[in-house]
Amino acid sequence: MHAVMLLSGIVLLVIFAGCISSSPQARNTPVPATPVSSQYAPFIAAANNCEDMNVTIQEDIGTFTYSSSQDCIFTKTLVSLNDSETQEMKTLLEGKNMTCIYTKGNFDQRLVTTLIGGMENCNGDLKDDLGNLTIFS
Repeated sequence: MHAVMLLSGIVLLVIFAGCISSSPQARNTPVPATPVSSQYAPFIAAANNCEDMNVTIQEDIGTFTYSSSQDCIFTKTLVSLNDSETQEMKTLLEGKNMTCIYTKGNFDQRLVTTLIGGMENCNGDLKDDLGNLTIFS
């Protein structure tokens, strides 16, 4: 239960931050680049150039698979959550994915560096279920 509440709090904070950054005024303001972990850098570079690439990365919360295509389509799949997560959370999120469309040169690195950042232009069960966690928590 504690993990669900913690995850819900994090999701709310990220969504709140996303709402602020999606305001018309914020969209016209360039976002400064943030340092990217070396485990993400090759994938982000490939995705930004709309190159085909697949990578599986073990993160703090669990294991994710990321893929990008020549059509500038990104897919994020939550393969598995860590053992410390509840069975309810695993049942809800494991195996779910979301697909995002972007333009060449404008890949939003938050899609791989955060749980829900940048998912405004995405669709899929992972996005929907993360959103439901926020609403119903």
